[in-house]
Amino acid sequence: MTKLPLMALLLLPCVPVLAKDADAQALADRAAIHEVMQKYVWTVDSGDADGYASVFTEDGVIDSNGSLIRGRDAIRKVVTGLQARYAANHAEGKPAGRLYHVISNESITLTSRTAAVYRSYWQTMRKGDDQRYVAGGFGTSEDRLVKVKGQWLIEHRKLTVFTD
Repeated sequence: MTKLPLMALLLLPCVPVLAKDADAQALADRAAIHEVMQKYVWTVDSGDADGYASVFTEDGVIDSNGSLIRGRDAIRKVVTGLQARYAANHAEGKPAGRLYHVISNESITLTSRTAAVYRSYWQTMRKGDDQRYVAGGFGTSEDRLVKVKGQWLIEHRKLTVFTD
């Protein structure tokens, strides 16, 4: 008997264990990705600029219908800009216009051990002048995430805002 078939026979009992380990890792990765995407939403809605920027890679990109925001510092300004708008509205006696995100139909595809794609529909709600909540916008997102030093981060977020 040659060494290769003998090694295969010796390793055969390990296959189910290795498969279970891979399944467990995939589940753990999916859960971690879901948590990152939830943190993304909660931090933007709560006005946590540092938390919002922290879910992106250092060179992360947001592409909103072709308008690009590059790097954590610029991404952080998305939230500080919202904070400034809310404060200005408040100072003028208007509703703040704070946005609240509703995310649905989430899909996570692991493309490798260190890369994944997250897709979803999103909708924003805000309080209108009549104090009732109204839809602010609708669209889809496609996020490419990478695992950096054991942590999943958004590398590229593509937002498609429905304009029809």
